[in-house]
Amino acid sequence: MPSQVSGEQLGEAVLQSLQHGVYPESEEVISADIPAAALPVVLDFLNRARDGVKGDIRGLSSAAAPDIDDWISQASQLHADIDKSKETAHEILRYAEEEGRLQEKLKDAASKLELLVGEVRFNEILTGTLEQIYSIHKTLDQAQEDALGDRFVDAIGKLDKADGDVARLQSIENTTAVGLLRDRAIDLRRAVIENVSDCWGVLIEVNLGEGRITIGNEFQKSPGLPLLDIHAVVDALTKLQLLEKSIDVLYQSFDSIILSPRLNLAADRTTAAILVSGDDIQVMGRNSDISVQHLFKDLNVIIEYLSTRLPPSVSIPLSQILMPGLIPRLISTWLSSSVPSSLEGMQEYQEMLALAVKLEEDIETVGWTANGELLDWVNQAPRVWLTRRREASLDSIRSILGRDFGKTKSVERVETQTVTRKEEIFNDNGAGDNWNEGWSDEENEKSQAQEMKPPTEGEEDVSAWGLDVDVEVEGDSQDTPGPATTDGGEGDVGDAWDAWGWGDDGSAEPAPSPGRTKETGEVGNGVGDKMDREVTLKETYNITAVPEAILETIRKVIDDADTLTLPDYNSSPISSAAAGLFSLPTLILAMFRASAPFYYTKDPSGNMFLYNDSLWLGERLREFLETRAQNISPTSTRIAGRLSLEPDIKHLEAFGKRAYSKEMESQRTILIDFLDGAQGFAHCAVQPFAGECDTAINSCVDRIREVCGRWKSALSYSALLQSIGSLVFTVTNKIIADIEDMSDIPEAESQLLAALCNRISTLDDLFLPQKATESSVPLTAVYTPNWLKFQYLATILEGSLADIKFLWLEGELRLEFAAQEVVDLIEALFADSDHRRKAIAQIRQSSGGR
Repeated sequence: MPSQVSGEQLGEAVLQSLQHGVYPESEEVISADIPAAALPVVLDFLNRARDGVKGDIRGLSSAAAPDIDDWISQASQLHADIDKSKETAHEILRYAEEEGRLQEKLKDAASKLELLVGEVRFNEILTGTLEQIYSIHKTLDQAQEDALGDRFVDAIGKLDKADGDVARLQSIENTTAVGLLRDRAIDLRRAVIENVSDCWGVLIEVNLGEGRITIGNEFQKSPGLPLLDIHAVVDALTKLQLLEKSIDVLYQSFDSIILSPRLNLAADRTTAAILVSGDDIQVMGRNSDISVQHLFKDLNVIIEYLSTRLPPSVSIPLSQILMPGLIPRLISTWLSSSVPSSLEGMQEYQEMLALAVKLEEDIETVGWTANGELLDWVNQAPRVWLTRRREASLDSIRSILGRDFGKTKSVERVETQTVTRKEEIFNDNGAGDNWNEGWSDEENEKSQAQEMKPPTEGEEDVSAWGLDVDVEVEGDSQDTPGPATTDGGEGDVGDAWDAWGWGDDGSAEPAPSPGRTKETGEVGNGVGDKMDREVTLKETYNITAVPEAILETIRKVIDDADTLTLPDYNSSPISSAAAGLFSLPTLILAMFRASAPFYYTKDPSGNMFLYNDSLWLGERLREFLETRAQNISPTSTRIAGRLSLEPDIKHLEAFGKRAYSKEMESQRTILIDFLDGAQGFAHCAVQPFAGECDTAINSCVDRIREVCGRWKSALSYSALLQSIGSLVFTVTNKIIADIEDMSDIPEAESQLLAALCNRISTLDDLFLPQKATESSVPLTAVYTPNWLKFQYLATILEGSLADIKFLWLEGELRLEFAAQEVVDLIEALFADSDHRRKAIAQIRQSSGGR
């Protein structure tokens, strides 16, 4: 319940709060309620407090009355000052308002002044513009007057000034007045250009129909006007920036009317004739003199005509267009084609070089420039001549191949060899006509005992062809039967065993080289007569006309090179070409090797002719070089002694041997394909296998006869037998291998196989001596190493067991067959029996277990 507080306490708390803003400290007062009955007491207390304050104020006021009077007077003065300030402020406002009105009047006056100034300035600009327009108009009138008076340079100058003045009228460039002035200036300039061009055309008249160009110095357009010379026209064209275009048009006209007709050679080997008469230069008729000397004379006339009749301001720029086109055309069309391809025209060539130098000097004399092109060409005279000689020589090879291939002739090969007495006896027994069997270029021959070994299956002897000349197999220091790799720059001949297809059907011992002899005269078996003698061997074979023509070309090149090395030619402009000329035979032979296959393959015997031609050419080149080495002049330079064609000759011979190998390989492939059709002769007595076997044998026989007839036109007789023997060897070797591979041969098949072998034996007639008689014996066994073995095989196929045993024990069967081969054939031909077992035992016993 709230405590009871008196009204006095409440009044005091309120007064303290009003006076000092503090709250009572007593909790009772703070929490006490103010009843309505206490309000009068509180108000009365507050009134008494107010009256006390008033009393205090009065007391204080009475004590401070003088000061208050001063304050009152000062306040009055302040009030008066405030009123005066207000009056002054009102005055200022009045003046401010008056100034605004004066500012408006000032702005209005200023705008009127600016307008007047703009009007004055416009009038001044307008006056100046009108004066400029009037001046431009007067300038154009003067330019027109000058143009009408043929004072083109003055007219162009005034037109340029008028154009500049018009360009400065940018502010009114879109106005009608300026547009009219601009159009008039353009029309006047166009008229001046037309008049100047007409005057240029009058001074330099081009008559395309008559082929004439006239260059005048001056002319008068009409009476009363001054003479107009070419210099004034040139100056006008220069100011108009049309001189370059006019000179270009003049060059094109001059080139088409004068230069090209003179430089171009017509189909009738004539050129246009150039005639200068006064101010005219024209094409007059045809000129049959197509010498370079006459051309240089005409060029001097043309240069003199242009340089004397045209001012330097025209002739020099014209020469800068004319010379870069004229000189290269002169060099490529006339000078290069006039370079001789031999020493025969050397005097004319030197004269041409001198004329080229003089023409260059004449060009420089008139103030033109030839850029040194003619002098460069003259300085390259050795290279130019050598290039011309190379082109002519290489082109002649293509011509020779196209012209001379197909023309054949017989040539003779001669060689001296030492022949033993036993060899003479052998020749007397029927081999005398086949001397080429002993023809060999090998330095170290195999002994005859080694040569008579059984042949290697798939091999053949090619000693008669010289395929083993200067060749060796890498890693083998001993002589190897048959060809080996040839060292050649065009690519090796290759491993001859692979190239010839030897060893494809099995392995055996090397093939013999029939009839080959040793230079010591010893017989191969070591038991021979020491009485040897030299014999000269001759044989005829065919070549085309190609190698003779190539040989003559190479001889001519080398002769010319030797001539250039002589002291008499030290001052010649092409003396330095001798070294390059000595390298030309290499290129000629390379060209022959590259082009020959295309021409030679057109003939069925082309590869054989290519072989003959290559070897014949190689032999003749060696002979020529030997003779040259003996007769070379001691006054010749060392360059002449450095000529070496031996590597090229080896390449050529290797090339011919590759052609021979290619032809032989091709024919062997065909024959093997025929025999493959027989399918190993299995079931050859039963159709359709019998028909296939018969076809295969007939095809082989016909093919060999066809090839023999074809090669007769190219090969020597002994070489022909050698090559045909190689093909027969391929066929017989394949047949022998196929038959030996048969494990069972019934009687019917054996009889048929024997008949097939006998049909192959009919090829015997191809190996008769060249001058055969009725008693002549075929030399098949000499040229076909396995021929005797093949004949024995036919005998075995149709013989009895007793016959086979007799041939082995008493005959020479063991010389051709190994014991195991015979045993295998017996087991295939005969059924198992005591007789067969005894015969096999006897054969193996007599063979010593081999």
